[in-house]
Amino acid sequence: MMKYQFLLFLFLSLSFSAQTAEFSNVETRKATFEFHKIKGPSLGTGVVGMQTIKAFAIFIEQESTDHSPEIFNKVQFEAMNFDGKKSTVFLCIYENENGLPGKILDHAKIILEIPIKNNKIIADLSSLKIKVPTNGYFIGFEWIHSKKNIINGTQTDGPKPYNPAISGIQIEKPNLFFFDRNWQKDNEQLSSSLKIDVDYLPEN
Repeated sequence: MMKYQFLLFLFLSLSFSAQTAEFSNVETRKATFEFHKIKGPSLGTGVVGMQTIKAFAIFIEQESTDHSPEIFNKVQFEAMNFDGKKSTVFLCIYENENGLPGKILDHAKIILEIPIKNNKIIADLSSLKIKVPTNGYFIGFEWIHSKKNIINGTQTDGPKPYNPAISGIQIEKPNLFFFDRNWQKDNEQLSSSLKIDVDYLPEN
């Protein structure tokens, strides 16, 4: 009986060790983040989430001249919150579907907690091994419509906006898309593009 109990204990211990190792491997496949406070005002006019507008994104063309396989490395952008509180938002990378954002790439919907202050945020996605589409892609943010993220202020009528604010830049050719029941190109926003920098690594 003692021998049986010992073997059972050994089996359970090995099973637990294997599960722990597998869980650890899953845990390491996470994006990591750096936050750098910006002392001056953020450059450019940005966007905030709205009750009717769930997401904003921009289109980025494939830059690899030989179309060699690449994965996403780092994504940099600037963000801030109103009301002196933190917020959460999803960073998303979408397929290019006939010139509009389509399906979100595997592992490419990443939740971010945006600090109170105006920050430059660097998201390291390299461990996620997300392949860069050869026909270009869309990258942007999906706002979380929670009570925590509502921007409280003097506005009393109509739907309230949501934190965070993401910085934008002015460019000659508008490159801003928004989701309101479906994806649409926005040619009227004061911010004609989001201020997002992306770089890549070879796949192997």
